[in-house]
Amino acid sequence: MRKYKKGFSLLEVVIVIAIVAVMSSIGVGFYVNYNKNVEIDSVAKIIIFDLKQVQSKAMIGEGGFKWGIHFANAADDYYEIFSTPTDYSNGAKVIVSTNYLSSGATFSDPATDMTKDIIFNKISGGTSASSVAIVAGSSTKTISVSSIGNVSVQ
Repeated sequence: MRKYKKGFSLLEVVIVIAIVAVMSSIGVGFYVNYNKNVEIDSVAKIIIFDLKQVQSKAMIGEGGFKWGIHFANAADDYYEIFSTPTDYSNGAKVIVSTNYLSSGATFSDPATDMTKDIIFNKISGGTSASSVAIVAGSSTKTISVSSIGNVSVQ
């Protein structure tokens, strides 16, 4: 009677390693995409919160000024929360805070090297209809503000 050694052949080991490598590469792809979706959702929620907060400040007339957000698509994409008697270019504006987007997110609207302002009127909270688009990886979120001040995301 022959006695066989227990173990795996080289072919079996190579096949298992190949299967594990393929499964790992697929998993990493899904993980990266999932992280980008979480990141863009987080950035969108923060901007929506800030827009609603700024609108509230305008509606109660805090400081006696209009309130707005200045979006800048620059080397480091950021937005500034400000109050102003007229618009962002007014010398009497007061910048309350500057917020930078997380490293994986950028603005696609406003376009590169451009800016966009969303300014809410005192008391009514109305504004000119506008939108801002954020990109992270292959995901895009568009935050829209209607003329009556409703904020939505798509």
